[in-house]
Amino acid sequence: MDLSLSNPVAEFSAPIGRGAAALAREFVRKTLTDWNYRGNHDDVVLVASELVTNTLRHTAGAPLLRLAGLARGLRIEVSDDSPVLPAPRAVGASGGWGLALVQRLTARWGAEPRPGGKVVWCEMPAR
Repeated sequence: MDLSLSNPVAEFSAPIGRGAAALAREFVRKTLTDWNYRGNHDDVVLVASELVTNTLRHTAGAPLLRLAGLARGLRIEVSDDSPVLPAPRAVGASGGWGLALVQRLTARWGAEPRPGGKVVWCEMPAR
């Protein structure tokens, strides 16, 4: 499927608790296959999993994972009920490398406040 022609969108409401990140990874893999996405599936799965895991670790609510096809790639969004925007860890800090990984693997990323919480998003090119 040529994502630039159809701009598909898929959403997954991850459950709270054990196994949520695994279910999110499964959703992403299936969606990318269904869309015939030509980019790096492993990188997309890893980034989506990191964003979902961060939400599960730092908020009380269930994350909403959204994938959207772009003209030349993919946008990943994870919404949650916390108004606190994420920030990368300081150099030398232990743990918390998820956002550094997201920054490294994506073309761009950010976080925006939304009514009732925030959305953390990133865009990945379909190489």
